[in-house]
Amino acid sequence: MPRLEPDSRRPAHPPPHAICARGPGRDGSCLSHRLVTVLRSPRPDRLTVGLGALLVFALLAPPGAAQDRRAIPDSARPSQQPSASGAPNADAAGVEFAASDSLVIVTPPDSADHGTLHGQAQMSYQGATLKAGTIEMNLKTSVLEAFGSPSDTAQTRPTFERGGGQQGGGQSFTGETLSYSLRTKRGRVVTARTQQQDGYVQGDAVKAFEDSTLFVQEGRYTTCDCPPGETPSYSLRSNQMKVDGEWVYTGPIHLYLFDIPTPLWLPFGFLPNVSGRRSGPLAPNYGQDREKGLFLRNWGWYFAMNAYTDLQLQASVWSKGSFEINPIFRYSKRYNYDGSVDLTYRRTQIGEEEDPDFTNRHRGQLQWQHSQDLSPTASIRGDINLATSTDFARRNSNNYDDAVSQEISSNLRYSKSWPGSGKNLNLSANQRQQLQSGEVSMTLPSLSFSQRSFKPFEVEQAVGDDRWFEKITTSYDLSVDNSYSFSPRDVEQLREQGDSLEADRVADIAWYEALVDREKYRTATGDDEQFDFSATHQIPVSASFRVNRYNLSLSPNFRYNSDWRISTLRRVVDRDTTAEDTTRTTEERRVQGFYARRDFSTGISANTELYGLFPIRVGPFQGLRHRVSPSLSFSYSPNFNAPFWGRTRPLRYANGDPVLNDEGDPVRYDILNGNRVRGSNEQRTLSFRLDNELETKRVRVDSTGETDEETIKLLDFDLDTSYNFTADAFKLSDIGLRARTSIRDFSVRSSMTFSPYALRPTGDGDGRRLRRVDRYMFSESPLTPVRLTRFSLNLSSSFEGGGGGSGVGTRPGIPSGAGGGTGRPGQQRPEQGRSSGGSGAQQGGRASGTRSQQGYLGTDIPWTLSFDFNYSFRKPRKQIEGQTTTLNTRFSFDVTPRWSLEGRTGYDFVQNELATTSINLNRDIGRCRCWVMSFSWVPFGARQSYSFSLQVKSGQLSQLLRLQIPNSGRGGPLGGFGNRLRNTASSVAGGGGPGSSIP
Repeated sequence: MPRLEPDSRRPAHPPPHAICARGPGRDGSCLSHRLVTVLRSPRPDRLTVGLGALLVFALLAPPGAAQDRRAIPDSARPSQQPSASGAPNADAAGVEFAASDSLVIVTPPDSADHGTLHGQAQMSYQGATLKAGTIEMNLKTSVLEAFGSPSDTAQTRPTFERGGGQQGGGQSFTGETLSYSLRTKRGRVVTARTQQQDGYVQGDAVKAFEDSTLFVQEGRYTTCDCPPGETPSYSLRSNQMKVDGEWVYTGPIHLYLFDIPTPLWLPFGFLPNVSGRRSGPLAPNYGQDREKGLFLRNWGWYFAMNAYTDLQLQASVWSKGSFEINPIFRYSKRYNYDGSVDLTYRRTQIGEEEDPDFTNRHRGQLQWQHSQDLSPTASIRGDINLATSTDFARRNSNNYDDAVSQEISSNLRYSKSWPGSGKNLNLSANQRQQLQSGEVSMTLPSLSFSQRSFKPFEVEQAVGDDRWFEKITTSYDLSVDNSYSFSPRDVEQLREQGDSLEADRVADIAWYEALVDREKYRTATGDDEQFDFSATHQIPVSASFRVNRYNLSLSPNFRYNSDWRISTLRRVVDRDTTAEDTTRTTEERRVQGFYARRDFSTGISANTELYGLFPIRVGPFQGLRHRVSPSLSFSYSPNFNAPFWGRTRPLRYANGDPVLNDEGDPVRYDILNGNRVRGSNEQRTLSFRLDNELETKRVRVDSTGETDEETIKLLDFDLDTSYNFTADAFKLSDIGLRARTSIRDFSVRSSMTFSPYALRPTGDGDGRRLRRVDRYMFSESPLTPVRLTRFSLNLSSSFEGGGGGSGVGTRPGIPSGAGGGTGRPGQQRPEQGRSSGGSGAQQGGRASGTRSQQGYLGTDIPWTLSFDFNYSFRKPRKQIEGQTTTLNTRFSFDVTPRWSLEGRTGYDFVQNELATTSINLNRDIGRCRCWVMSFSWVPFGARQSYSFSLQVKSGQLSQLLRLQIPNSGRGGPLGGFGNRLRNTASSVAGGGGPGSSIP
């Protein structure tokens, strides 16, 4: 802390009755009409003093002068000497001063004493802080006045800050002149500017009261964060404003664009001045739909019910009779529960009632998300998504994922765990619905219980190695499911068979109707049993033994399964021999009663690791390490199709005679699913797997000779196959090969399947085809022992660049390379810098770009790009089948600090058509970037549309000050251009229209 000294430029020995402020007079005497004390820092360091520094005056002034000067008010008089740090002690008055230049105290005989702080002055008192170039203090009235620096380039406008304590509500002002009373805690600011939440209040004069109430004269309210002296792009102006708590009250209020008044005028105004949730209206979206007419969408009211819940009521109407109601209820309590309920009901009316293609549909959707922690070991999670029609989400949602989704699913789960004992319990309900076929599968309920692995024979506080039986490990899993499956009959097939009435009945039955009505379930699916109950017990037992001498691990295992059912199936064949050709009809019936199906298997596995080092050096890469992990396992299970196990029954005619197959053996069927079983299902399988990993080491040597080594994984690949000794044919299974690697920013994955069996032609002429035979290709062609039957390749990567640079198109005064935002809607970028009165290129340059010191245009544009390429095919014979080649990509980049572009698209190279594509273009408007312009376009496809919006960024006024031009139909000039764009892309990629194949 710099030492306080009198100004060194003053006389060393002034007369005893005064301390000279500017030296002695011409006659050698000091100016005696006033008493001045100057405290100056001997160094340009920051000088911090308390009001206790005023005691210096008492120490330096003579007694007579002390009697003549006026008394210092108690509110400003310190009670103790300053501490060693230069600040007052804890018992002092709590007023602190700071200045980088000097503190001048003047005590004139005919007026109040006052002091002045010069240079980065700062004063703090009871939570209020005043900062300015100069601060004057009236020691009698305890009034402070702050002024800015006279220099234009200093930009030191006075600032006043007052904290709101624990309840918040702090205030901050800037202005040309600030006045503040330490006694009344009231202030006045000339040419004031203060921030209220995400808005700014400006006025020619502002009075601030001790309860944070503001009175503004000639006030302007805006959300534009513009520098002082710059006109915001829009403002709401009133000659009188009052800011009190959660609202801003105004007299007659007028909307201005820059300094131009608009016709929008109100006799009074209420503007919100609180952050977070609050009740109020929801502004609608408007536009036109080609089929349903003009619309107002998503208008309604928002209710902030309390701190934990809110309700949003939305409605949409169309001019041709359609409407939608959408209430959304949300609830949340920190560390306890969180969720929302979203219910949508829509009536869609297209055309007039007299029209032959008149449509009047009633559809709905329920979405419920819930998450709750009942205790540290128990929780409830739910995600319910139910729809009355299979295409509801795809037709009515604006979400891209909903548009391309092929199924919807729901789940509700309760979880409980006992960490100390390793037990877990889950109770859930699941539902999955295929949107294309209308099939629904549901599990209601599903219970699972598990006991983690433990060693039943383990000895506590054992000494030495574990004995062989102490290594035995077991666990337990229980799964109880009550399944419901809804697979409707093919309506088109029924109509082709001439049963149109039955087809209409099947089409009108929804899955949830069949869930509660057995007769409707039978009509829709042709099945009698709605539910399938099962309880499965699994008990695995294993042990692990290590043979260190051969680096070998042996693991014998045994598994016991028990499947409990409450009904079984019986099948009987009716034989009709009255006609020349014998016909057979199979009748099925359910037999109620408990049934337990048991099975077991046993086996042993062995694995080891081998390493190979190759002294290869290529540039900085030294050595190649090959790690090989072979594993071999054998498993055995008996023939459970044998009558001894009771899993199958012989198929009989109604008179009791057995049904024989072509070989004359009795036909048997499974009593759970009714499927016919053939031969034995005994398993004696030997499985083999080989994992490989290739690594190298990159070695770098710096200028000091230090070596830096980094291990790099080059390639992972593994293959597996198995051999079944009990199979009648094709004992050796297909060989699978999978590989993974990363090349810089690219991730590459591939999988292949090879068959070891040869192909033989069968048939003649047009019916000639190839079939697989039980003969190894190696025996016919040793050079090609296997043939490829499946192949898939995935290549994905993501890139980004620019580093947030300023890019092209910055305005004058923003230096190249300054950090910037993305420019997306709702995100206001921080200012990258402003011109501060500089000259030359900064003042006179154009806004077309920024130039580096070498004079080149800056092109450091922030951007991101990600893509995912997939290619796959099947080749069971000689011909390629099921070929797919798709490329999906996402991109975004800031063309300039104000323009940003983002989108997603994809292309199917087999079908020669683009996938659903969306493009969004955004631009920040205005020098203060408080407006945003957005353009969204889906150029083609079922969701073809475009929209344009111009709105204020602020969340407070963004819904009020907004211009939106949506178009949800396929018409218009952009619709035709999008279709031509898709056709052009298809022609360029495939040389033809959609559906053309790629050679």
